[in-house]
Amino acid sequence: MNEYDSARLAAILEFNGVFPAFAPEKADIILVNTCSVRAKAEESAIARIWDLKKLKIGNKGLKIGVLGCMAKNRGESLLKDLPFLDFILPPDEYQKLPEILFHNPAPQTPFAKLSNKYSAFIAIQSGCNMRCAYCIVPYVRGREQYREPASILEEIEVATAAGVSEIVLLGQTVNGYRYKGLSFPALLKQVANIEQVERIRFISPHPIHYTSELLDILMNEQKIAPHVHLPVQSGSNSVLKKMKRQYTREAYLNIVQSLRSFNPLYGITTDIICGYPGESEQEFEETLSLLQEARFDGAFMFAYSPREGTPSASEKELITEQEKKNRLQRVIDLQHSITLERAKLMLGRQEIILLEKLSRRNSSEWVGKTGNFKKVIIPAQPDFREGMYVDCVIEGIRGHTLKGSPIKKQM
Repeated sequence: MNEYDSARLAAILEFNGVFPAFAPEKADIILVNTCSVRAKAEESAIARIWDLKKLKIGNKGLKIGVLGCMAKNRGESLLKDLPFLDFILPPDEYQKLPEILFHNPAPQTPFAKLSNKYSAFIAIQSGCNMRCAYCIVPYVRGREQYREPASILEEIEVATAAGVSEIVLLGQTVNGYRYKGLSFPALLKQVANIEQVERIRFISPHPIHYTSELLDILMNEQKIAPHVHLPVQSGSNSVLKKMKRQYTREAYLNIVQSLRSFNPLYGITTDIICGYPGESEQEFEETLSLLQEARFDGAFMFAYSPREGTPSASEKELITEQEKKNRLQRVIDLQHSITLERAKLMLGRQEIILLEKLSRRNSSEWVGKTGNFKKVIIPAQPDFREGMYVDCVIEGIRGHTLKGSPIKKQM
């Protein structure tokens, strides 16, 4: 979502005649788009902003703005703590940017700037109504808002006209989308009906919105990639209840079972929080057992850290920071072994990969992804180009990355 917001901001600037500088020292405007999901993200942003102070000293005309979730979370205190800033702008006020920067802004703003020629992020929903006990997103992004379908489809058509074939729909709870009776599954169908769209992904869904209607289209619409990033956070029902996640372990695993029954290689990735306040050893063991049962293809794994202003921040923590780290390491070790096992299931398979870029390590190799979101390294061919779909056979594994060999088409 932050990447998409930055792309929107870039489009606004270019639409008003402002283009990227070759270096910060040459810039007239510097915008720092921030995240507040974790305290560390804010700390990193603050450190980066302080680094910009010396540029302001050398260029009095330089405008520095802080945008995004931290601007909402910290508000006017940012201007007090960082007096060299010119303005702050939270996510729900981005439309004010042209007024702040330009005396006569362009009368309209375009869709987000495309960052590549093969895949485009398209925001369909913002905000979150879930109020999970540990999460700051509802406080900085506000309640859920749903974008008009016609605008979504128009942005997709603009992207496909520029050569993009993969569409990634974005939202804090993307599968909760609804607009005047139009459901998320119905929107997926409309996107799939756009001829130039070849592959559809979406992030991040919430388990409680996995309806039978959604599962039906996931299993029957071939353009929708067989992969989902579905945050679970914990395998313990008691911890899930404290987190206010609104589903049970059993309900979550039913979703996994439905997807894997349809396709055993369906890619499922997730988020895990270790050491939530009050988490007992038994409750933690339930998370480990869920990993064993769900067989995730990958996971983002964190030790719990409190976010000021959230309900969980006021809860008494019963385990030490070291124990949190120990539990996190146990989760990492287990998940890495499962990730490797899942990768090995791909060996010998014929897959279609979408080429993304030349490998940074070896310019004689390309990097692409399978439908189930597995990264594949493949030897370069003279006709390879960004955004091309290539048939290959998976022949090996390097770390957790698959190695493929292109299939030569018969003449």
